[in-house]
Amino acid sequence: MRALLFALLLAPITVGRSQSAPQQQPPSWTFGVSLMTGHSSQLFSLYLVKEHGLQVLSTEPITREQFVLQAEGAVPSKANPTGENLFRRYGITACLHPDSTKKLYDCWAFDELWKLRFWEYPFAPLQGQHPGRGWSEKKEAPSPRQMLLLSDYGILYLNGLARGESAFRLLRDVSDSSWVDNYRKGY
Repeated sequence: MRALLFALLLAPITVGRSQSAPQQQPPSWTFGVSLMTGHSSQLFSLYLVKEHGLQVLSTEPITREQFVLQAEGAVPSKANPTGENLFRRYGITACLHPDSTKKLYDCWAFDELWKLRFWEYPFAPLQGQHPGRGWSEKKEAPSPRQMLLLSDYGILYLNGLARGESAFRLLRDVSDSSWVDNYRKGY
């Protein structure tokens, strides 16, 4: 009787193990953009982001030049293993060379990122530099209405991170005058 009871208790465990478990996807790498000042003395930070589903496992800071070269497929990248020009894929014309056979080494859309956070340039401009005015409704941070707009990119807090497709949408949108006008004035 004890043996039969023991066998019945083990039966569900044995049956459960005989079924194949669903294959889990391995973590992947993507690009990330943050509005926080970074290691490269920029008014934003750029990253390679290791993620699994919606969870960020780790981040590796990269320079603006590394981001551009990796995102356009000019150099190998674990976030762009196929070498596709992601600026072209996501329609970021500010980061595309007019001659499609050539690559850019920089992108002016990055120069606009600080404007999302500040209403005026927070450092003393260098001689000959005219950074213009920022787009933030508050001196050192976006207003709650603007944070709501940034949440569409995954930036829920000022130190948030837009990653993957959202990072590229953000770069595309900061170079779109209609989007900027809405961000500034809130129609």
